[in-house]
Amino acid sequence: MNLTIDELKEALLNAELADLFQKAYKQGVEDGREIEKAKFENSLPPNLKKEDVAKIFNCELPTVEKIIRMDGFPKCLALSARYPRDKVLAWKNNNVSYMNSRLGIYVSENERLRLLRA
Repeated sequence: MNLTIDELKEALLNAELADLFQKAYKQGVEDGREIEKAKFENSLPPNLKKEDVAKIFNCELPTVEKIIRMDGFPKCLALSARYPRDKVLAWKNNNVSYMNSRLGIYVSENERLRLLRA
């Protein structure tokens, strides 16, 4: 099969464009997830209840009880049974491996998305 130079250039351009579109699509999906995550986090009250913590960790209240008893979990000093939103979100991001070792059920958001794609 003999291809002309123009046909080869067109095939190469099509392959490069397909790759570019695939990368742009993946980036758009990732950006959309980040926006949704930010909307969710900003919709939470500054001082969280256990029900709010359950939403953050996507778990049931008995698991929240285990989480809030973990070492270093942030608690609000002024209010009982309240947890500072920003500190809880930071703690969540910094303690994924600790939670996995203690509970054996939690995976990070990136790992969850990787598992969904597989």
